Amino acid sequence: MAGTSYSIFEYGYLVNEEDSGKLTDSVSLPASAFHWLEQRCLNDEDSEDRRLLSLRALNGIKVIQVKNYVGVIALPQQRMIEVLPKADKRQENASHARSRLLMMLSTLQNFRHIETTAASIMTSKMTLMDIFVQQFVTSLEAIVRKGLKHDYLRQQNNLPWLKGKLLVSEQLKKNSVRRDRFYVEYDEYRVERLENRLLKTAIDKVYGYTSSPALLQKLNRLQALFEPIPGIGNVDMAFRQVHLDRHMQHYSPALEWAKLILKGHSPHCMQGHAQAISLLFPMEAVFESFVTAWLRYRCHAHWQVKPQSKSHYLVHQGETPRFQLRPDVWLIPRNGPEVSAVICDMKWKIVDATQDKLNLAQSDLYQMLAYGINHLRGEGDMLLIYPHHKGFTAPPIHPYEFRHSESKTLRLWVVPFETGTSLDTSMLHMPENFTLAGIN
Repeated sequence: MAGTSYSIFEYGYLVNEEDSGKLTDSVSLPASAFHWLEQRCLNDEDSEDRRLLSLRALNGIKVIQVKNYVGVIALPQQRMIEVLPKADKRQENASHARSRLLMMLSTLQNFRHIETTAASIMTSKMTLMDIFVQQFVTSLEAIVRKGLKHDYLRQQNNLPWLKGKLLVSEQLKKNSVRRDRFYVEYDEYRVERLENRLLKTAIDKVYGYTSSPALLQKLNRLQALFEPIPGIGNVDMAFRQVHLDRHMQHYSPALEWAKLILKGHSPHCMQGHAQAISLLFPMEAVFESFVTAWLRYRCHAHWQVKPQSKSHYLVHQGETPRFQLRPDVWLIPRNGPEVSAVICDMKWKIVDATQDKLNLAQSDLYQMLAYGINHLRGEGDMLLIYPHHKGFTAPPIHPYEFRHSESKTLRLWVVPFETGTSLDTSMLHMPENFTLAGIN
């Protein structure tokens, strides 16, 4: 029986059910679930800026604040919390946020098997966990349609007939007084191959995490089909042993889902709860990954898109380079001098166009100055990209200028990126007086 699902946005508050209704826009949890999360907070040794959850008091009420991670937090008793991205100070629409998140997740290295077409998901009626389960089930059904793969598996058994290779030492130990038995080793063509065992284990684990009757019906059919196949204990070792040949490529999406289900993807404080499924992603990395994919999609004809370049350092100590610089994207023109390259950096933060300084962090400007001096030789253009929202729909007309030299000027353009339902419908809003080939 599936437990209860709760929905919350980034930086939202969770409260004990005893304090339900005392804090606007908070989500109340049963006392046992709240105390379980509270212990996770107290045991979290990460620095404050890297934590998934923060325990604090607000207006005299003990609250747990969800930080900038998105995805699914699993709780005991098959309860779960879905955390959705929030790119606006106002209340977001959950369905829209869910769709946007799936689009962005599809560009992550370990999440590229996700389907985001309208035909594959109905996000308005499904929680994130239901969507993940649905896609796992769909990938399994694709395997079943082609038939489960069998393989020759090495077996050892004490048989009444000779089959394969006689194991002499075992024969002497076990059958010294049984002349009618043969302890043998042989290969048998069976369905219990490693990949099928991993899928069976994932099916069993995921069963309790959906309340959708349609998904439960499909999972029941899959459980019946996989019932003769044993599960697996050490999944880490099993995944290391998986090597798909060209005849097994149709297993790849299902195994990727199985890996997420069985091993999870979450911050350290949520690991170690073996029976729960936590799929959590830092929103900064999700946003960076999606914008990088969009730049590749839109700019590849005009620019080399180099993500996370490691070619420059902030300082040198003697001959030793120190403090590596890694801008999110370095755009180098394909048919022009490197000096006209552009540095792009993405920040998943809310900036406010009504404020004189847009609420920019001074540390972000220092970071961009370091990139510009080292990667652009102190002269040129850089983009600082923030999420588009109702308070930031267009870039400022003028850039921020670093006048660090009498002869050179670095220009920093602060621009909004609008995430659509696909790469095609997403958009980087550029200023009128700065042109980037392939974008405007």
